[in-house]
Amino acid sequence: MADILFPISTAPGARPGEGAGRLINAYAEKLQDGARAGFARRRAPGLRLLATATEVGMRGMHFHNGTLYIAVAERLRKVTLSGSTYTVTDLGALPGTGRVTFARNNKSPTPDILCTTQNDTYVVTSGAPPVALGDGDLPQALTGCFLAGYFIWAIRDGRFFFSGINATTVSALDFGKAESRPGGILNAVPYGEMLLVCGPSFLEFWQNAGNATGSPFSRAATFAGVGLASTFAIAGFEEGFSNIVFVGNDNGVHLLSGGYTPTKISTPDLDRLIEAVSDKTQLDVTVSVTSGHSWVAVTGPTFTWEYEVSTGLWHERASYENTRWRAVCSAQAFGGWVLGDRTTGRVWMLDPNVHKEGDDPLIASFISQPASGFPNRVAIPRADFDFIVGQGKVSGSEPIETDPVVLISWSDDGGATFKVPVSRKLGPLSKFQTRVTVNRTGMAGPYGRVWRLDLSDPVFVSLLSGQMDGDPRSR
Repeated sequence: MADILFPISTAPGARPGEGAGRLINAYAEKLQDGARAGFARRRAPGLRLLATATEVGMRGMHFHNGTLYIAVAERLRKVTLSGSTYTVTDLGALPGTGRVTFARNNKSPTPDILCTTQNDTYVVTSGAPPVALGDGDLPQALTGCFLAGYFIWAIRDGRFFFSGINATTVSALDFGKAESRPGGILNAVPYGEMLLVCGPSFLEFWQNAGNATGSPFSRAATFAGVGLASTFAIAGFEEGFSNIVFVGNDNGVHLLSGGYTPTKISTPDLDRLIEAVSDKTQLDVTVSVTSGHSWVAVTGPTFTWEYEVSTGLWHERASYENTRWRAVCSAQAFGGWVLGDRTTGRVWMLDPNVHKEGDDPLIASFISQPASGFPNRVAIPRADFDFIVGQGKVSGSEPIETDPVVLISWSDDGGATFKVPVSRKLGPLSKFQTRVTVNRTGMAGPYGRVWRLDLSDPVFVSLLSGQMDGDPRSR
């Protein structure tokens, strides 16, 4: 029998027939030496509903002292947990619908929390409506962050302003300016103990030099010649995450991890998707962590690709009846990672033990590399797939949780079209002898055979490998 090769990193190719397999809502995890396969391909973590705001569209979030602040359309709300119950409370108007940034200082005993929107910067408290900072010395900022005792605001003209130490006051003279290349800046974020100033064609690294006047930070001698695609096409500086990932002006995705030189991590397939986005403000990056996996989701108007930092592997994300993932914005909160929703007021917890997205199925798709006998045709009387079977539940929704199935289809034109799928059982709980086999699947052409396995039933899923019988025929 010949091996059916499933990918460990998604690679759809520019056109059907040249790809090397796809993973959609599924990722590959390396197994220990001695396992019966090198990798397990598992369903991506699901979304467990925590709370729902009335307004739609997440703009940003921040967690402090047991309170999750969420900016939604025109409002600021907070989410708190009492026992096992999450409560959403309206705090008041927060004008606008665009993305926002939150920052918190170290003032004792009560830190200041600021939220920077496209209209103003607001002071946030847990028991009152947000109040405009109202400092005439601070120009309208794109974003705000906190580093080394200072609130820092990025201004589109290339300046970035500093507050007083652990204060919200601003002097019109306390700013630095990026000048390595023209074009102003799009964002400024913490990068370890440094400030990463992001322009449309450069990155500058600024260090706290303790300057008495103007900017307390001074620019390092080096800079990177790749820029930021748009203001929110960068993430990884959030508390609980340790690597910065951004979409560059070269249509590539880059990783910054401790040095001054970004490492390109995207593949040509993803680069083409990004290049096709004419309005780069539609790109965003969201980070999260589950079970030791550090996830980075890069989303455009029609796609989401997710990167696992420790393995360097990519997979695709697509929510039900959509081509991209619904999650946007994130924060480490309530013992895990919380994410917002693009089109509703829902707040989610990313959970590897949940196999749905709320009430919607989370369909994991495993699409194999083409098994080709080019230029000959190949008869394929049988194919077997090595799943971890017997994972149905004792109780739950019948039959999708108690007696789950996989839908198996195949393509003989390089993945352009697939046959009508057939259903095969994965076994109720502890039925470990279940076989996943299809017979009499016809003749593969010169493009070879591509297999597609789709699983929507909400149970644990792990695909190890596959094999098929092949009988080559003459042309």
